[in-house]
Amino acid sequence: MKTLILCLFLTLSVAAEANIGLNVSLIYKKGIGKGFFLSTEQHSIQSIDDKEHVLIQMKNGIKADISAFYIQSIHEYGPSGFVRIKGDLYNVNGKIVKTFNQPNLDIYLGQTKSITHQERNEEQIEIIITPVSL
Repeated sequence: MKTLILCLFLTLSVAAEANIGLNVSLIYKKGIGKGFFLSTEQHSIQSIDDKEHVLIQMKNGIKADISAFYIQSIHEYGPSGFVRIKGDLYNVNGKIVKTFNQPNLDIYLGQTKSITHQERNEEQIEIIITPVSL
């Protein structure tokens, strides 16, 4: 009987961990300063554990390395509704062009944040992130 209760307790404790779902869109626009532009998009839905890293990459080499974790609010009881996103955005050459760590990128579940980086007034990389609870 003790073994059964112990197994049940261990199973429930593992099942109680909440994963974070990230809806991520990477958008690359080229030729902006010339009056027209070519747009390439990569959309992804990722389920990640606390502080797990996810790499989202386009065929042209643009990529985002993202991790997310819940941050506890002192004003709320129970599971937190805020998610902190950390990561890096890389350009076509593989160089880090944006870091999401400073200032902290805190997003409430279900809300969307957009981060844009523009290079040489003709190329633009945009990442749109929406965290959801799974």
